[in-house]
Amino acid sequence: MTLDQRCVGILNKIVQTPRYVPTSEIMEEMNISKRTVYYDVDKINDWLKNQELEALNYIRSAGFYVTDVTREQIKQKIAQTRQAHVYEDSPRERKAWAVVMILTRENPVFLKTFLDRFLVSRSTMLTDIKQIKQELSSYNLILLFKKEKGYYLSGSEQDKRSALVSYITELIDGHGLDQLLTEVQHSLTACGPTPLQDFNRLTIHEIHTLLNEAEQVIGVRFTDDIINQMSVHLASFIKRFAQSKFVTINDVEKQVIKQTKEFQAAKSISLKIENVYRISVPEDEVYYLTTYLLGAKISEYKREPIDDQDALNMKKIISRMVDSFQTYACVVFTERKALEKNLFLHLRPAYYRIKYGIDLENPLTSSVKDKYQDIYLLTEKVIYHFEDVLGKKVSKDEIAYVALHFGGWIEKEGVSVKARKKAAVVCGSGIGTSRIVQKQLEDLIPTLDVVKVMTKREYHESELGQIDYVISTTPIQKRDVPVFIVHPILTHTEKANLLSQIEASPNPSLPGEIEALMTIMKKHGVITDEKGLQQELSQYFIANRSSDNQGRKKPMLNDILTKDTIQFADQIDSWKEAIKLGAKPLLANKSIKESYIEAMISNVEKLGPYIVIAPKIALPHARPEDGVNKVGMSFLRIKEGCSFTEKPEHRVNLLFVLAAIDNETHLKALSQFSMMLSNPENINKLVQAETTDEVLAVIEKYSTN
Repeated sequence: MTLDQRCVGILNKIVQTPRYVPTSEIMEEMNISKRTVYYDVDKINDWLKNQELEALNYIRSAGFYVTDVTREQIKQKIAQTRQAHVYEDSPRERKAWAVVMILTRENPVFLKTFLDRFLVSRSTMLTDIKQIKQELSSYNLILLFKKEKGYYLSGSEQDKRSALVSYITELIDGHGLDQLLTEVQHSLTACGPTPLQDFNRLTIHEIHTLLNEAEQVIGVRFTDDIINQMSVHLASFIKRFAQSKFVTINDVEKQVIKQTKEFQAAKSISLKIENVYRISVPEDEVYYLTTYLLGAKISEYKREPIDDQDALNMKKIISRMVDSFQTYACVVFTERKALEKNLFLHLRPAYYRIKYGIDLENPLTSSVKDKYQDIYLLTEKVIYHFEDVLGKKVSKDEIAYVALHFGGWIEKEGVSVKARKKAAVVCGSGIGTSRIVQKQLEDLIPTLDVVKVMTKREYHESELGQIDYVISTTPIQKRDVPVFIVHPILTHTEKANLLSQIEASPNPSLPGEIEALMTIMKKHGVITDEKGLQQELSQYFIANRSSDNQGRKKPMLNDILTKDTIQFADQIDSWKEAIKLGAKPLLANKSIKESYIEAMISNVEKLGPYIVIAPKIALPHARPEDGVNKVGMSFLRIKEGCSFTEKPEHRVNLLFVLAAIDNETHLKALSQFSMMLSNPENINKLVQAETTDEVLAVIEKYSTN
């Protein structure tokens, strides 16, 4: 009988883990149900019995395990059955092995080479090759074929190394280092030349020792998994050296790289490679190995690195990231310095990995995105600080690693991320506009995450299962989710409406404010009664806000747009006269001063017709300090219309003048105003209105709590 890829994956997990493996851990890692786990375990036990090996042990409260003796027997048996093709490589594994074969074999690789190795049909292999070509394009590589040369890759040596590293890492992650090496050893004795034919245990252990010596020179400790991966990667580089396949490094980059301790370590490694393998290692390869060491994941610094300018800049970036994360998540990290230190440990090598195209796949990316979706989305929002310095996009795998740092710290400190809402942005004019809207929304409402950006067609075809709101720059049909129609550049009205309807606030909640204040006070003084201080602060905020809310009751639309502030005109000669006439009722009831009218006109002269918020509608306004005495609004209907520019879309029939005393008091009225004007029927009624009562009837309909 044979084992499929998933069963081998489960078996590998159990034999490579020196502890009990809970069913839940297998379910999460393999993305399968409990029933499927038990079904696969039955198949595995049948296979083990067939191989005359001990079955998997299981303890209900702990999980699956095998004895140490059986563990080694299973590893050997899996490698043997793979080589004897009792195990069938998955399509993913075939493609990874195929690329490694092309880049490491000294002899030509033909279609027959693949067919003999994988024992699949010709059509299956040709389908794999077609997919490999598509995958390699992301590395700027082209897979070609010549009759006398076989399959080969066209592109820079550095890009070929990136692909080689990525595919070997994938195989290690899938098989485990020990099993991968065991399989190669069986290949060496059974079938002659194979991929990675020089990767025997002796070679890997020798390279492992070189990397341990490099740690001493650099003053770091690499993570265990990275040491294992680097050992195989470096062995693959040596095979490229033997074939005179070398990289070239930019002279400007060399000047920077040469100053690092990693460069000294790379020189030492290169010298030993020359002595052991009797091959020459060019200077550019020393620089390449330096970039590789710079990008390696670190578990700790044995001695603190010197704060050169690059390190200082990185620490500033990390500080900004933490600032932004705290703002979006509405949390305060009490051990912030320790968090920043951990992020520096990860992001300093990540900078070099991304800069020099050294891909680092994260096997936990899918799990992080599913299990810690909010934290992953928050990390996506703050990673731009890092991207701005890099000048490159950060991959989802790298983002997931950073998210794990933030998530781990949140769990460690016992803080919780404020409940978050999810939105989709719909735009008919292009993805660029959608991103502009997304940035405005996330700046306006920190607890809102834009999780989808789509076209109008995609909106009608997509599932909106976890979406709380849809914000669109084009008219769309409402589905089961609330829809807001906005301009690509959000107007004040639209911002107010979104804030009110989504019921989100950029300010932290009361407990968050108190927590932040306590943190600040602890920094600068000694608190003798922490619990008592928290209680008094709570009482103060509750009393203060209650008083503030009474003094600043937010009026509704019909409270500020009244019979006395409604006017009608058939025609007006200029937009300036329209603003002056429209503001006249507010001047009369002393809501504004003359200076406010001048400020509104001056703003349009400087900024253009930004006050035309929709076809036929203008909302002139200025800042409170420009002459506002109390909140108010007036309405002027211009029958013939008035042009604010020569463009037809800037011809206005409905002019509303707004006087706001602050950033909040008018928001409820503006929200109702926005809802009123989102209905085209209401706009037609107001344009055609001849009496104050007709206007008030429309206003009253939307002036409710």
